[in-house]
Amino acid sequence: MLLTITSTSPPATDLGFLLHKNPAAVRSVDVGFGVTHAFYPAAEADCCTIALLVEVDPIALVRRSRAARSRSPLT
Repeated sequence: MLLTITSTSPPATDLGFLLHKNPAAVRSVDVGFGVTHAFYPAAEADCCTIALLVEVDPIALVRRSRAARSRSPLT
């Protein structure tokens, strides 16, 4: 899944300040169901875009779901 957010109001690079993310660096984070990547395809003073790419690992997603059901007091 890919989500992009674009700001066109100057200074558009303030988007990085609002999201606490440096436009010059790619950030990748392991989550329980895969990996997320945050990066800036465009970071100019008049237009700034941040992209969030989520790589879902279907096997980890199923394993996590099964583990949650086995801990549930209702089962």
